[in-house]
Amino acid sequence: MGVWLPTKLRHSPTVALWVCLFAFLGFVSPTIINYAPYQLAWDEAYYLHRAVCMNQAVFNFSWSRVTDCLAGTHKGPIVGLLGLPWGRVGGTYGGLGLAFVALGLFVWILALLTYLVCMRGGIPAVSLLLGAAAIGLTPFLRLTAGAMMTDTLLGWSVALSLLLIPLEYNQAQTKFWPGVLRGLLWGFVIDVGILSKVTFGFFVLSIGLVLLLVRWRYSGTLPLWYALGGCIAGATPAILVWLIYGRTFLRFAILAARDLAPLYNVPGMTALGYWRRYFSELGWALIPLLFLLVLFIRGLLIEKQGRLVRLLPIGIILSYLFVAAMSQNRDPRFTIPVMIAMPLCLGWTNLRPASETTMKPAPILAALLVGTLFAIPMVARPDIAPIERTGQLLKTLSDGRPTVVVLATDGVLFNIETVELARQLGGEYLTARSS
Repeated sequence: MGVWLPTKLRHSPTVALWVCLFAFLGFVSPTIINYAPYQLAWDEAYYLHRAVCMNQAVFNFSWSRVTDCLAGTHKGPIVGLLGLPWGRVGGTYGGLGLAFVALGLFVWILALLTYLVCMRGGIPAVSLLLGAAAIGLTPFLRLTAGAMMTDTLLGWSVALSLLLIPLEYNQAQTKFWPGVLRGLLWGFVIDVGILSKVTFGFFVLSIGLVLLLVRWRYSGTLPLWYALGGCIAGATPAILVWLIYGRTFLRFAILAARDLAPLYNVPGMTALGYWRRYFSELGWALIPLLFLLVLFIRGLLIEKQGRLVRLLPIGIILSYLFVAAMSQNRDPRFTIPVMIAMPLCLGWTNLRPASETTMKPAPILAALLVGTLFAIPMVARPDIAPIERTGQLLKTLSDGRPTVVVLATDGVLFNIETVELARQLGGEYLTARSS
């Protein structure tokens, strides 16, 4: 695993690798790990009852129930996997907190993988740490840390996919298995991104085209086919899910972008105001971002080679921000991918190739252990008391008989999604529908 390091750290590369890795993770950890109490409202309850549904289907060994769970999912199908690592417990009230642990650890792994890709792609360690500091200092990212939503998953998927561009540019490959493994990495990113949000389709098209061109130009035609084969194999889960259920995902995405936009949009928000809000929410992150911008521009002025390819990740993420600002649904959460990816893309400040210093398994395993230890206390984060009360109410109403419950309210803690979550946890004899 190559890494460019400051001069003083080069004399002890092993220590430097550990320091850089944990400094990066330390900077971004406040945007991943959060122990504050968390109420389960509409979207959060929706994602959790999808996770409970999938858990109960899998551990009851019912393929028909698995397909029913996916058929009833209209967004973020990847969240259905969060209850599976915990066995049958993931389908109980105790599994709600464990889903937060799984999500936190999953995002931590994505951040770790992004760091490793940056190092392999020759991103200078100083620039990378400045980018991590910018992420950690962004107030909005800290506010949404650990939420039972897919925005942070999307954000790190976007960052990782964009940083595959410097990896391809600086690490050309011509052999078969390295090319296939690189393609499997592409496929993994597609799986996580496109199964988190339909929005990732924008990046699949734009980044995918750039990756294909860069790999063909610097690695050759045959290595391009190696990577494509690995990518298709790696992205098979996402391809199959989308072939079967993609129409449902697209219908809901269109509905959210048009008919449901007033529910999520900020009243009176204009496209210009959306840009202004993005910059105003950066807070102290503007300081490391300004340093990165200066270093990035300096690198472009000094090195004429590779100017266009270094500008491409910035251009892609700015294009996404432009599309988000022009859409009818200007939800502030749509800026999360920009807040995570932009600082790291600005970290590609020069074309210095990565050194041959290898990242040993020990620091990677240590980082996974630390991430697990940090994520475990998130089990106590969700406030499940309202869900338990709803479940008890439904059981009382049903009195053990199949019952249809008509819900005539849409409160924050008592709505069709929280009732559906209570139904999933309470038993199949309850059927809820909104009125």
